[in-house]
Amino acid sequence: MKILVDENMPYARDLFSRLGEVTAVPGRPIPVAQLADADALMVRSVTKVNESLLAGKPIKFVGTATAGTDHVDEAWLKQAGIGFSAAPGCNAIAVVEYVFSSLLMLAERDGFSLHDRTVGIVGVGNVGRRLQARLEALGIKTLPLRSASR
Repeated sequence: MKILVDENMPYARDLFSRLGEVTAVPGRPIPVAQLADADALMVRSVTKVNESLLAGKPIKFVGTATAGTDHVDEAWLKQAGIGFSAAPGCNAIAVVEYVFSSLLMLAERDGFSLHDRTVGIVGVGNVGRRLQARLEALGIKTLPLRSASR
């Protein structure tokens, strides 16, 4: 199996080499000629994955190393019978830790206790739920705001 991976995906060769031949390619743009004999494509958000990129190519699977999928035409992949996987939550813990440490820095800098505050959380998805759980575990009140579309 020939697997094309975005050259900016660290450890991709190590992770996928047991599955087949791994070739690193520029993600912006992917050289179309290299898609001609590839079985799988691993991308980041800089690569637009759609019919114009993959029509007539032997790609059987596309993976993205991102939580979001705005760069992937999932409906077309499904119609074309191409498998797809994303990485929802892949950065959730890092984002929660960043937000949490930022709150601690602000509290120290401005001389207040988070225990006496209520933290508003806009969006209670993967990241928001994790942040809410950590804050509440420390006795910090939260005010979660869910998306109107849910």
